[in-house]
Amino acid sequence: MSLQRVLRFEVFLVLALVLGYLAFQNSLAFLTTVLVYAILALSYSFIYGQAGIASMGHATLYGVASYAVAILAARELNDPLLGLLIGALVGTLTAWVTSWLFITTTRLTLAMLTIAVAQVFLEVANKAHWLTGGDDGFTGYAIKPVLGLFEFDMFGHTGYWYAAVVLVLVYVAMERVVRSDFGLVARAIKADPGRIESLGGNVRRHLMKVYCISGAVAGIAGAINAQTAAVVSLDSLGFMVSINVLIMVVLGGSRRLYGAIIGAAVFLGIQHAASNFNPHHWLFVVGALLLIVMTAMPGGLISLTDRWRKSA
Repeated sequence: MSLQRVLRFEVFLVLALVLGYLAFQNSLAFLTTVLVYAILALSYSFIYGQAGIASMGHATLYGVASYAVAILAARELNDPLLGLLIGALVGTLTAWVTSWLFITTTRLTLAMLTIAVAQVFLEVANKAHWLTGGDDGFTGYAIKPVLGLFEFDMFGHTGYWYAAVVLVLVYVAMERVVRSDFGLVARAIKADPGRIESLGGNVRRHLMKVYCISGAVAGIAGAINAQTAAVVSLDSLGFMVSINVLIMVVLGGSRRLYGAIIGAAVFLGIQHAASNFNPHHWLFVVGALLLIVMTAMPGGLISLTDRWRKSA
């Protein structure tokens, strides 16, 4: 992807964030959730779209970081930027530890192992009620103002802009990584890992680095979730988080990072609208959308821009 196209999307993203804030003043909490999931989807797009790591337990990286940030915040380590650092470090460490189990396994085995690892973490969090709150969730902590100036208000203004700035910075940083030699090697491994090994490359070590970077970004998303929601529940480690993120990336398009952001916005927007219209059958609407997109646009929603550019 050309640098010019990357810059165009960065400008579009900033404009969309400003317009979203101005147009949906009464839905800032929901929009903040969309931004958190967009960051999480970026982390998954990096491992799946660039390196071909089809994890089905991505919620582990997100949920563990959420709990770590919330638990430490309750112990006075509650500065927002420190929380982002803690989330990134915990996400990276969790990714490094768990990657030893599955990083070079085949796709089906990898999927099954990541599900198993995620369920272990979920059950540990559930049983450790004294630490995590179990089914009741972890609450009772407060977050300091951002930069000592901007307090997290009940209307979600600070939370929205906080998440928006982090999303832009994360996207810019990850796009640079994807365009670097490191990202090029990751795509080469996805295409033909055997050839990379024959050329002297260490596939396992490189994929572990990719997974750790993804873990850091997922940890940042988890940190923002804990800071803006003021509660961390077992759902953050649940299987549906992993599935939803996978759907977002596939829906938007996994070939380019910005497809994850588009997929998160479209998926959660339709889910929100459909659940408000019909709380009992909203999954039908989401499922129908996926069928239509995957049938008509196998490359995801971003393939529409490619078609438009070719016809222009």
